[in-house]
Amino acid sequence: MSSLEINLKDRSRYEDIVKTIVEFGSSVKEAIFENLPSELTTTYQRVREIYIQEITRSRGRVDINSLIQLYANVPKVEELLRYLLLSTVLFTGFHNLRNELIYRVLSKNYDYLGGVITNPSYSVINDVSNRLLSDYESEGIRGESVQDVYNAIYSFVYGIRKLTKSYGTTLLKWIPKFRDINDFEKSLLMFYPVKANERRKRAIRTFIRWVSHETNLPVALGILLRGGYRRYTMIADVYSVLVTIRSGAFLILRDDHVLKILNKIVANREGGVTIKVDEVKGITRSVGRFSNDPIIYERGAFKIGHDYCSRLKCDECPLNKVCMKFTWVNIK
Repeated sequence: MSSLEINLKDRSRYEDIVKTIVEFGSSVKEAIFENLPSELTTTYQRVREIYIQEITRSRGRVDINSLIQLYANVPKVEELLRYLLLSTVLFTGFHNLRNELIYRVLSKNYDYLGGVITNPSYSVINDVSNRLLSDYESEGIRGESVQDVYNAIYSFVYGIRKLTKSYGTTLLKWIPKFRDINDFEKSLLMFYPVKANERRKRAIRTFIRWVSHETNLPVALGILLRGGYRRYTMIADVYSVLVTIRSGAFLILRDDHVLKILNKIVANREGGVTIKVDEVKGITRSVGRFSNDPIIYERGAFKIGHDYCSRLKCDECPLNKVCMKFTWVNIK
């Protein structure tokens, strides 16, 4: 049962839910940055320090070229960007995807990735693929294919070689040039396997999220400094959708589809109801846009969904005091 009565006229109630999700999202880090190898953690921290210093000093009027030059003086900055990109490319290489497991496996094998990241070579792909897969499956994951891992790494190596040899540039110089987040998304396709599916789209948007926001690794400066991150299209995975619906955050919107979902929830409060992810992805993305920072909203909603909502840890949840607690709703 919900702890709060539904009153659609009281818009501030649902604004508070969205606000609390964003505040929580601002207080936590993306998992990738908590699982970086120590050699790249220092680089990550230094880039963020430079960004904050320059934004503060120039009062927001930053010269992008000058800032990129400062970044370029940080050891291993290009390597860090390639490492982050490879992490998301590998999303397409595993059927039973466990994001944080990928981050841990990559970090563990960092010393063996030079032939893929620093000096990309096709000759090392087979050995690296087998090594990563072995460590991935050692965590009890089954049903994976070394060919899929190989294909993912091959695409990454192909993309990096094309960027450096055909375009004559680097990720550090290339990424900041994009001003439109949709153009950036399309251009990133060259690093990923050709399969046009949701997994690839999710991987690309994850990388965009990591480099297009000041709370992550602020390198997509053409997008970031013009507020383009506000046009980011959320992945809207099962966890962020679960929180958006169960908390009642979606009631900030006013349209027939929202009312249809609400009626379904209310009508089945005794027996429970299952709603398909695809049925409410659009709603979740609209709530993210309403928050004015979909990257932070998604981070907060995902973390709450993964750590609390999916486990019904309502008493410990950051949303406990504002949540509508539609806990009889399941998302699949």
